[in-house]
Amino acid sequence: MTGKTHLSVGTAAAVCVTQPQNLSSLLLCLGTAAIGSVISDIDVTTSESRDELNKITVITVLVIAALAFAEWKWNVGIRYRFQKESSIYRLTVSFLIFLGVCTFGKNQPHRSFMHSLPALVILSGIVYGIFPDITPYFSAAMLSHMLIDMLNYKNVRILYPLKFGISLDLCHADGLVSKALFHAGMAVLTIMVLFLLYRMYFH
Repeated sequence: MTGKTHLSVGTAAAVCVTQPQNLSSLLLCLGTAAIGSVISDIDVTTSESRDELNKITVITVLVIAALAFAEWKWNVGIRYRFQKESSIYRLTVSFLIFLGVCTFGKNQPHRSFMHSLPALVILSGIVYGIFPDITPYFSAAMLSHMLIDMLNYKNVRILYPLKFGISLDLCHADGLVSKALFHAGMAVLTIMVLFLLYRMYFH
């Protein structure tokens, strides 16, 4: 699937599964899910896919900047929750480990380690070390990436390092199904965000 499809489906899945109860949780969900939904494709190798890798980097930077701006401008409570649940030391150490795992995954074949259950468990554990509250958002989004990639013709080595892979052979990565999933994800995400905001402020 394309990067934008993973982004829309992953964020929609995270919002639907976790259903954040307040604004700070919703913002953290959207931001974390955006990263989790595309992080698996850090293992891309073709020149076209390298563009996707650049997009992953841009998305990550934009997410961090947007959350920092929201906290500075509207004091939505992210900093308070972080200070309560984590620390700068934990953030630094866990982030460095996260980069190390991603560096390893980047050098593995596409749809192998970074698309596997071991990677999901390891990276989710590291994210828990960074900030426990955001772990469900990351995990749901990353899992959605792995699942919809199984619709393609190339095997997803879900049980890496085993050679075994799963492919349902239903579509091409950038075909009609990918476009349909992108629009469906955006529709579900929009509806869910509006519903959650209504429930927060008008119910």
